[in-house]
Amino acid sequence: MSAADFLRDLIRIQALPGQEEMLRERVLQEWRQLGFEDVQADAGGNALARIRGREPGPAWLLLTHLDHVHEGDPALWEHPPYEAVLVEGVIHGRGAVDIKGPLAAQTYALAALLAKGERPRSDVWIVAAAEEEIGGPGAAYLVAHPPGEIGAVIVAEPSSNQLMLGHRGVARVRVQLQGRAHHASLAIKDENPIFALAELLKRIEALTFPDFPVTGASTLTVTQLFTDSGSENLTPNTVTAILDWRFNEDDASNRQTLAKLLEGLPAQGRLSALWTPEYTPGFVTEPGDPLTLKVLPYAARFHAEPGVWRFATDGRYTANAGWPTVGWGPGNEDLAHTTKESVKVADIDAYSRALAELLVSESPS
Repeated sequence: MSAADFLRDLIRIQALPGQEEMLRERVLQEWRQLGFEDVQADAGGNALARIRGREPGPAWLLLTHLDHVHEGDPALWEHPPYEAVLVEGVIHGRGAVDIKGPLAAQTYALAALLAKGERPRSDVWIVAAAEEEIGGPGAAYLVAHPPGEIGAVIVAEPSSNQLMLGHRGVARVRVQLQGRAHHASLAIKDENPIFALAELLKRIEALTFPDFPVTGASTLTVTQLFTDSGSENLTPNTVTAILDWRFNEDDASNRQTLAKLLEGLPAQGRLSALWTPEYTPGFVTEPGDPLTLKVLPYAARFHAEPGVWRFATDGRYTANAGWPTVGWGPGNEDLAHTTKESVKVADIDAYSRALAELLVSESPS
């Protein structure tokens, strides 16, 4: 079996957050058949395995995840989302780039070494974590219960094989604007919370954030709106807005920003506690960091310079645990979560070869 064959098998198994059991078992089966060691599922729902290295010391951690987002309306897909259609060297389907393609690529980087009778320089743990798409409970469990001493982490989320140095944090904030329901014919603006919502949206539109090194500026936008009115001729008592916040600033600054946005409005909204699924910081690995300089020569055959992700990954957990972390994976991130999700087989294979070369030659510390 090849990485492409394995990926197509994985795509055919739906694995929404909290429903990863069948996919996890398929991954563990593949790892056992390929000769990986210490193959197991932990109490956090993660799949783990190890390849022993030639030298003692801390291990590499290769990290992906098991779950993916919902496929939505299958009629919007050119190819059925769970049939893993292969056309002209491109595999189509939900999870092709996020995250089953990178999972297959990391798996077969290690498989290629074993097939040639080679071993990585250091131990390598490979982990497919649970529930990344809903905030990362699997990764949180992993860093609290590490399988061994971890020296460095490579997170294989889609990056078009470019080395990634981190991403911003992510917060989801539920803001409820209060009013008083009345017959629409009365048109009492002060009692209709939709007008307060309009003011909130203007404040968000006018909001600016300073530029940060590596990750750029924070962003804040509205993603969903709900009212409690069930009739077209009835104004609502409440309007609820969901805010998606990609941030660099610290917790205190974020809370001040939110308070200023809501000041004087009939509104309630709060940030959760840090390191809950609704509110997690990002991470940054500096361009001059030893891990960056170690991985970049292998990634530079695809992209000369490193970048950063726009979305969040489980790398936030590993970096916060003190494990040096970078990102590097096959697949175009712009296709993730879309009905055009697909990945080139050539990109997967090229990544696997480069990663295998790194693991044979480099130790994580």
